[in-house]
Amino acid sequence: MNPVVLGISDSIASDFPDEYKEWTGERKVLEHYKKSIYDLLEFLEMKPETLKEILTDFVSIESASLGKAGYGHSARIANELGYTGFRSHLMDLGGASVTGALGQARIILQSDPEAVVLIAAADIPKSAFKQISDLKRLNETVCHPLYELNYGATLISMYGLLMKRMMYENSITQKDLEQITKRFRANAIINPRASVYGQEITEKQITRTIVDPYSAPMIAIVTDHGFATLLVSERKAKKLQTQGKIKKGINPMYLIGAGQAVHSEYFMFKGDFATPAGRAGDLAFSTAGIEREEIDYAWIYDCFVGMIILQSSEYFGVSKKEISESLKNGIIKFKNGKTILVNQMGGILNYQAAMSVSAATGLVDVAAHYGLYSKESPNVLITRPGKTLLGGNGGIDSINSVAIFSSEPSRLKPKR
Repeated sequence: MNPVVLGISDSIASDFPDEYKEWTGERKVLEHYKKSIYDLLEFLEMKPETLKEILTDFVSIESASLGKAGYGHSARIANELGYTGFRSHLMDLGGASVTGALGQARIILQSDPEAVVLIAAADIPKSAFKQISDLKRLNETVCHPLYELNYGATLISMYGLLMKRMMYENSITQKDLEQITKRFRANAIINPRASVYGQEITEKQITRTIVDPYSAPMIAIVTDHGFATLLVSERKAKKLQTQGKIKKGINPMYLIGAGQAVHSEYFMFKGDFATPAGRAGDLAFSTAGIEREEIDYAWIYDCFVGMIILQSSEYFGVSKKEISESLKNGIIKFKNGKTILVNQMGGILNYQAAMSVSAATGLVDVAAHYGLYSKESPNVLITRPGKTLLGGNGGIDSINSVAIFSSEPSRLKPKR
């Protein structure tokens, strides 16, 4: 049984009127949900009342920027949207939540092929984080209260430390990082929906260090972002098309594999700076029943530019130095000589970076390649890659989740 993705839509701050900046955080989150779901339904040509009738499962992601308040996030949002009678699922994996939600949807649909699964979420860190105390709260979330915070540790400094060691051990230079950063910025500046639209990187920006070795363009700057997607079984999709409940022209992408791995919560307990990325990738390839070299396109999570190098190396078994060289051209080169494009919309460094839903940027990127994104993306051609990898990362490289898509149904069995 092949779960299929029918379409993806997203919402950004500029989609809303000028009064947006005056709204409460709770209203902003709700309006992002509404906008993303409305645009998704419009893309699918599905009536809102139809979704209310057939929805069986709602997978949501709690907005990290608002903090926990009241009872179930999923239930409150669903009540506002008019959905009832569904099974609720909440992901809490930081930046790995979107790919984690896809993995959860896959499990649901494998156990219930008649299910209709809505994944939707929004986070508004740009609106919510306005004071130093807000950033302090973020550091308190990811840094050990006794052994790290007391010594001035911050999320950014920990990622800098991770990268400095990786540079030393793999002969990666500052110039390498600068070239990779400029390459992916070039992918985004022609996209009006990108946070860096029209913004070329200046020499001053790229060389002015924020935390060694990273300058500002190498760090994902938070934005407000929402997204929505709908998943069903292949058989259910055809049934909905026959019934006229969704448009007949949809050519879905197939979710054939998913993997997730959690490492030590705190940086100091990692031991040799180990990462969960390799394990998450192995699980995803295993469930999909494919080899790494069968991937034809990839979106790699890039909260910091160095994380593209680290995770690409772990996912595909290529040395970090070789990965850093190929990424300068926006590609990954496998051991067998095959090359694939990466992060054609520029990644979260350049498109949108909304903390707990930041990997929605990757889902939008991937969907655009399959003709399933509700809006136009000026720098992405609809090529429907044979196999695509989508990654997500949470904490300080503490959680990693991976989803693998296919342009065709897969008859392959999972590998043990």
